[in-house]
Amino acid sequence: MVDVQGEWAGELVGPDVWQTCRELIPAGGVFAFLAEHRRALFPAAMFADMYPSANGRPSMPPQVLAAAVVLQTLHGLSDADTVQALR
Repeated sequence: MVDVQGEWAGELVGPDVWQTCRELIPAGGVFAFLAEHRRALFPAAMFADMYPSANGRPSMPPQVLAAAVVLQTLHGLSDADTVQALR
């Protein structure tokens, strides 16, 4: 849920992919690094102005979206290809 400042409060819309699919992500790679450290790399406070409470609750943690954009850029994927890869 989002608090009055718009900060992500940790309520997930779906399952946490890192917890659900951990054994599928090779240890030591960039995917595992981002999954393990995304909250430290992309603290919720970085996104508070993007998710003010007047706009409602974000559909997923902004840290997950930031990690996806990093991976999209790293692999040179289009938006559509990134969505497909995440699925």
